[in-house]
Amino acid sequence: MSDTETARPGQFGRFYHEVREGARRQGNVLFALIFKELKARAGNNAGRLYNLAMVMLEPAIGAVLLAGFWYIIGRYEVGGVHVALFVAVSYTPFSIFRRSMSSIPRSLRSNAAFYAYQQVKPFDSITAQFVIELTLTLIGGALLLFVLWWFLGLSIRADRLIELMGAVGLMLATGFGVSLVLGVYGTFYPMISSALGASSRGLLLLCAVMHPMEDLPASGTYYLSFNPIAHLEELIRLYALGIKPFAGVSLAYPSFFALGSLFLGFASYYANRRRILER
Repeated sequence: MSDTETARPGQFGRFYHEVREGARRQGNVLFALIFKELKARAGNNAGRLYNLAMVMLEPAIGAVLLAGFWYIIGRYEVGGVHVALFVAVSYTPFSIFRRSMSSIPRSLRSNAAFYAYQQVKPFDSITAQFVIELTLTLIGGALLLFVLWWFLGLSIRADRLIELMGAVGLMLATGFGVSLVLGVYGTFYPMISSALGASSRGLLLLCAVMHPMEDLPASGTYYLSFNPIAHLEELIRLYALGIKPFAGVSLAYPSFFALGSLFLGFASYYANRRRILER
């Protein structure tokens, strides 16, 4: 056996060891940032479990309030589906998108002191925050769906789960890409974060979360059809509830938008990562 052949396994072993150690270190960094954020949200008083539970249940509480609004005005079904189930399915994926847009720019600034450590990068802060929002929102949404099934006998369809997971995945990818762009430039221009906080509630209407697109007049449907999140909301309701979407719904349009937002997000971060560290 030649020297080259004996050297290759050793080189491959060293490469594998370095990759594994690097992944372990970055995993530890992400875990530490996630733990820090969860501890900050829970607080240091005796009611920390209550505080954390309220953060987890925020999407469920928002969905209950929206369902209560429909009940007050006398609408109990949407597209033949109970209004509570309609709101739960619509609001939970959108909540990940909305919460990420508001919390990721804030996390980049709040973790700035940790960037002095070589192992901690701004991207770690973004990833940790997104994982937190994703996990807490999904747990809250799952609990809400469980309550609806247990007490009201309401459940989503199970025959198109793969398509449903794909549409939710596109929503998550879009949210991460958009949040990455807003997080990077919101660090330099705080006005962006302030504007997001003021306009986030209006996104419920602009993204067709509270209502199907077919409820709008033709002009409203036309303008909202340019919003890829509205397309995803319609597709999620189609796959989960069987509600017919509006005539112009498309899976290709939000797919390209998700890829574009991810590209712009990573490009923005790569171009400005040194400026973020310098701040």
